[in-house]
Amino acid sequence: MKNKSNWYYYGVKIIKQIIVEGEPDLNLIDEFYNDDEEQLFEESIMLVHAQSENHAYKIAESKATKRWENEFHPNMYGQQVAWKFIKAVDCFLIVDKLKSGAEVYSCFHVTQKDITANQFIEKWFNRSNECKK
Repeated sequence: MKNKSNWYYYGVKIIKQIIVEGEPDLNLIDEFYNDDEEQLFEESIMLVHAQSENHAYKIAESKATKRWENEFHPNMYGQQVAWKFIKAVDCFLIVDKLKSGAEVYSCFHVTQKDITANQFIEKWFNRSNECKK
């Protein structure tokens, strides 16, 4: 076993694609069913214990690929849904002690100077946009 004294925690942002296969059961379709041409991606933060940033990326990519590989689940409309790992896109060294309130991820956003804080929040974090950017 490798000496864990030089290991650190990282928050690695990973991107997954949600894949929906099959036709919906017409008896289950309700007002929330959406069959338009949009597709869905998810970004999430994976906690990783690693020796370096590069090592953290490798661990996250390996775990994410294995975790969602060939795993389909039915949705409420009778279709099969899978999460496909796409890429680890960012990595953050966690310097705080892991406890409630610890910062586990941080990212800087650059905007035009005339963008207000409310406009920034609306564009990047509007819940009705489901994380759309």
